[in-house]
Amino acid sequence: MGARDLGLSAVGGALIAFLARYPSVVFAFVLSGCVQQAVLENDVRSAQWKARTLSTAADLSLAHAALSAQLVELEALHQRDPSDARVTSLLDHGYRLMAHGFIELRYLEALGTGDLATAERERQLRADAEARARYYRRRAGTVPSAPLPIESDFTGPEAACAGHDRAAYEQRLNALLGAPEKMPEERLQHAISRRLAASWLSANVAARCGF
Repeated sequence: MGARDLGLSAVGGALIAFLARYPSVVFAFVLSGCVQQAVLENDVRSAQWKARTLSTAADLSLAHAALSAQLVELEALHQRDPSDARVTSLLDHGYRLMAHGFIELRYLEALGTGDLATAERERQLRADAEARARYYRRRAGTVPSAPLPIESDFTGPEAACAGHDRAAYEQRLNALLGAPEKMPEERLQHAISRRLAASWLSANVAARCGF
């Protein structure tokens, strides 16, 4: 059975005729798609480099502003290509860093000064950031993912707090305060851990442990 038997043009019909008559239009359409993909790829790689550069920051105020801007950019990249696992992984990491680093620090500082209303608002913001991280982690297919260094740093102090062991609690937090920085890419995590450790040692925060 041929094209004529099906009632179709033997030379390909209107679509083939259009392609033959306007090849420049077709080429421009294909080229446009390639350019868009190339631009997206460049933007994703730029976001990866920005994340790496952010990890070397030591000024927490500037780092927080940079991370906030980066998350907005990554959200936009995710809208352009929801299937890109590199972007979803960066979003997972970024929101966990925001939750367990910057928001946690504000939460503890509010708790340390006895400002319970602000502490509760920060707790809710932390929960939202954690939920966003879980969402993107599922999209990236990395469940469970490795804990951030700032999460691992406080496993020991958390256990000491739960066990009401004040000596171990203070020893582990002081160890974090005195830990040396090993690589430039650890600078931001190291700076956050030091600030968190100092907050954990404040009287109002330590009171959570029931010493």
